[in-house]
Amino acid sequence: MEAYANRQGATAATPLPGGLAGAPSVLVGWLLTAVGLAVAGPGLTHLCGRLLQSTRPGALRLLAGRVLMAEAARIGRPLGIVCAVASGTYAMAGLYDATGPEVGPLTTLGLLLVTSCTIATLLTAAVEAKHARSDTTAALVRLGAPATMLRSAAALRAGALLALFGPLTLVVAELAALPLTS
Repeated sequence: MEAYANRQGATAATPLPGGLAGAPSVLVGWLLTAVGLAVAGPGLTHLCGRLLQSTRPGALRLLAGRVLMAEAARIGRPLGIVCAVASGTYAMAGLYDATGPEVGPLTTLGLLLVTSCTIATLLTAAVEAKHARSDTTAALVRLGAPATMLRSAAALRAGALLALFGPLTLVVAELAALPLTS
């Protein structure tokens, strides 16, 4: 949508500060991207869990994959929002011109507020997920599962999510910045 709106060549009726041409179409495009990532987050998290358990998994990968699949609805949406905010921040940092006007204190405050709120939401969802599976963790410990295995499963889950959402964030950031750079 952003690329199509910028292709029309019309000047924006309501320009934003900083002189962003086509600002309303860009903002609508970024909004659709954020909503899309929030909606796709649980599915992508479930996919991470499915991929962890594919092709002859051991106990560690099976445990990590099942937990990701079970918690996809709880942590997927905040993870998608964090991905959207990170991609927007990365895109804006890439578009920032060092010779142009400086970023003001209100812009910095707004960026810090939005980023910290989205990260706090993700951390809250992660803590809720940990408490929701506390009975399962206690049962695994009673059955003799080593604590290192539980920590390794948590690290494997985080690594799998980072391996999927990290490149996704960079791709979305590059695509979001593309209409503004051309």
